Amino acid sequence: MTDLSSETWLLTGASGRIGRQLRSCLRERVAHLVIADLEAPSDPASNESAMAFDLDDPHSVAALLPGCDGVVHLAGIPDEAPYADLMRVNALGTYHVLEAMRSAGVPRLVYASSNRLTGFHATSELLDDHSTIRPDGLYGASKAAVEALTRLYADKFGIQVCNIRIGTYKERPTTDRDAATWLSPGDANLAFEAAMTTHVPYSVFYAVSANRHRFWSLEPGRAIGYVPNDDASAVLGADVRPPEESPQAGDMASPEFTLPYL
Repeated sequence: MTDLSSETWLLTGASGRIGRQLRSCLRERVAHLVIADLEAPSDPASNESAMAFDLDDPHSVAALLPGCDGVVHLAGIPDEAPYADLMRVNALGTYHVLEAMRSAGVPRLVYASSNRLTGFHATSELLDDHSTIRPDGLYGASKAAVEALTRLYADKFGIQVCNIRIGTYKERPTTDRDAATWLSPGDANLAFEAAMTTHVPYSVFYAVSANRHRFWSLEPGRAIGYVPNDDASAVLGADVRPPEESPQAGDMASPEFTLPYL
């Protein structure tokens, strides 16, 4: 596994929900962390540089990368939205990141993908990195497009890519679906650290806690060093289970969830 202690990494979306939590972990692991969002974060630590950028502007993206050894790319639209917006920000914006990396010779990308690109699979299935893409909505479809793009840049241009399909990230599980999909903040940190330090040229795994009722195999993550600690059942109770005979995405797979954005 790669030693990060002498490296500089870029964290996009540093002001978001996961970004704020991840910053405190990563700045203890790397020599320098470039934290970037639409507005530059206002509270950089001594080994952080705060910058503003816009995924729509390839020049502002490129300005983030000099001196970086890798990129953790969280920035984007995080839920259902009009497809044109999702493709502009999530897909074309990530293309701008990949092109800037290729041009600058930055060798490693960790991309925040989502479980939502397989949300139409049934709750009775256990998925892994080879499972068929079945998006539960427009957001999931945009993530599927980006995973295809990152695969292209890994195969054609040699950028090392790890796509993390993030589960339900929250402090504590609260719903029946969370019994399967919860990702604790502590396990999220472990997932990103594993993705940043692997030597595997291209990898995909579900970042989910060690929930006993989970929908997603932990084996692809373990293969690159991700071993989660937490279990939603320890909080919710062992008898709490996700709904049976329904899509893994739950209500997010319903037509009503997407129709307002069409």
